[in-house]
This record gives sequence, C-alpha cells and structure tokens, in this order.
Amino acid sequence: MSSELESRLDGLLLDAPEPEPEAGERALARALSALAPPVPRSRRRLRLAVVVVAAALFLLALAAGSLAAAGALHVSFGHARRRPPVELRALALPPGAAGLAVVVDGRLSVVTRSGFRLQGLPVSAAGLSPHALYVAAGVSNSLVAMRPDGHQAWSHQVGGRVVAIAWAPDGLRIAYVVRTSRRLVLRMIWGNGTHDQAIERSVRAVTPSWRADSLAFAYVGAGGRAVVYDLFHRTRSVVAGSPPDVSQVAFAPTGTKLAALGSHKALVGKTRLRTHFELQGIAWFGRAIALVGRRGQLEPVRIAGRVDSFAASGKIFAALVTGRSTRVVAGTTGRYTTVLSLPRRARVESIDVSG
Repeated sequence: MSSELESRLDGLLLDAPEPEPEAGERALARALSALAPPVPRSRRRLRLAVVVVAAALFLLALAAGSLAAAGALHVSFGHARRRPPVELRALALPPGAAGLAVVVDGRLSVVTRSGFRLQGLPVSAAGLSPHALYVAAGVSNSLVAMRPDGHQAWSHQVGGRVVAIAWAPDGLRIAYVVRTSRRLVLRMIWGNGTHDQAIERSVRAVTPSWRADSLAFAYVGAGGRAVVYDLFHRTRSVVAGSPPDVSQVAFAPTGTKLAALGSHKALVGKTRLRTHFELQGIAWFGRAIALVGRRGQLEPVRIAGRVDSFAASGKIFAALVTGRSTRVVAGTTGRYTTVLSLPRRARVESIDVSG
C-alpha cells in the first residue's frame, strides 16, 4: 500500500468519534443512584457492604464505559459459553506475509509484520485490511476496527451479530453481513467507521468479495445466486450463469473476472469448471484458481494432508490441514510452515491472510 493511501486512511480515521468525556460521570451517577438511602445506625455494617459493592460496580462501569466511549468495546452481559475455549499457542507469521488472522472457536488470533499481536478476543467474524494495516471484527453487537499500533480504533453498533467482513482493496470501505433477529443484512461502511448504509436487506451468510478496482463487490443474494453491486452506478446485477446455490464468491486480484462456487460446480468468468472431484472451496492464488475438493484435494497447490479450508493473497496462502494432526499452514507453494497447531476438537471458523 502506498504512503499516499496510508495518508488517506489516517485522514479518514481522524474523523472518527472521540471518546465521550462524560462517560465516567454517567457511570458514577448510575452507581450512586443505586445506593440505598440512609439507614439507622444499627445497620451500618450492611450499609458499608453496600457501599463497597457499589464502589466496585462503579469502577467496573467506569472502565467499561471508557472503553465503549473510546470505540474499543461494547459490553453486554449474558450466559457464558458452555464449551470452554481452546487454549492456543501463539500464532506465527509466515515469511512474506503482512498479516495472518485465524478465528478458532469464536476467538480471534492476529499477528502482523509490524509486530502487532492479538490472541483470544471473542469475535463473531474478522477480516484484515490490505497489507494488514487494520483488523476489523464483530465484537458483541458492534463492528470494531483496530490498528496495529493501538490508536485510531473505532466501534460502530450494528444492531446484530456480524457474520462476514470484507475490506476493499484500497482499504477505504468495508462490506459486511449482519445477522439480525429476522434476516441477514448486507451493509457497507467507510474505513473510518462512518457513512454506514444498508445495501441489501436479505442475503446469505457468505463473505463478500471486492473487485480489484474497489468500485464493486460480489455477494450472495437471498435466492442463492451471485450478485454484483456497482458503487458508482449504485446498481445490483445477478451474475449471468451463476449457480443457484453459491457458497463462495471471489473476484480475481486483477481485472474483473469473478469466481462463484456452487455445491456441484463453479463458474469462473464465463467458464463453467468441470472437475473430477466435488468442490468445497475456491480462491485466487495469484492469477490461478485454487480449488479445494470435498476429500481435501487441493489444486494447483500441493500440501501434505487433507485441506479443509484455504485462503490466499497474491502468492501467499494459508490453509487448515487435518489428518494425523490439525494445524494451520501458511507460506508459498515452494515453502510453507505450520503457523498454528491445534487440538482435534478445535473448530476453525475463518482464516485470513494478507500479503
């Protein structure tokens, strides 16, 4: 990413809302209002206990309020997950990659070339910006963006659970899908957390894919077909020849060619692919298409073991490999390493790599 683009991003993020200075005062007022009125002298011990508890609640509310106002966190209380999270080792960055993000059992681990490292954050979805300058994640009922240096983060309440996130190649917009109480809604927001808008009120829970020029992106409509939204003309068009049950869409890293994967076939541009194995994943590996079969075959990349999911950015890839062991490997075709070892019971929900 050029220095000019970084300057544009920094300029956008300077417009993001600052923390509210009244957050602490509001938390204190709520804590004080919860205190009981004066009581007889004989009940001093009970009153002291109430004061201690209220003070503790105030400190908790103040900390949470400050984080929420700063755009770093929205706090909600509910039932804890019955299944304990898997204990993970530190995520390693593969040679040549700018960043790597993995969501395992609802917890995000990130490592970037700049030295940023995050491990164990509860999220519903996550996505790296180009060159891993930022990471966006669904946290509680918000879309949160974090910068590796910890500054200029923002948080935007979305009224539901974020299930898919995709940054535009120029880093200036994000397309994301929110699960509300009734439906899945496709939305788009600027890279500084402003100008949020709904694009489609009913879609499938599939990660959108941006065109190389950042002026259009593909998604899967409620009917299961691939759709392209054009930002300049603000139009939507169903992809001609799209399979009726698309599970994945992927624009080529250059040009305008789109790949759409159905349960039994794939469409790349205007060409229908025929394979000797049933497909379960598709991604662009440079200018070539990488195909993952139901039994873990992967073409044209060769990896020892069964491949269950695959992601790529340029000539850098990351893949979930199972078999005798469960692990995430990343690198290039001629040189890849294990970047994360996992217990068999771990559930890898997403992998994102930035070159």
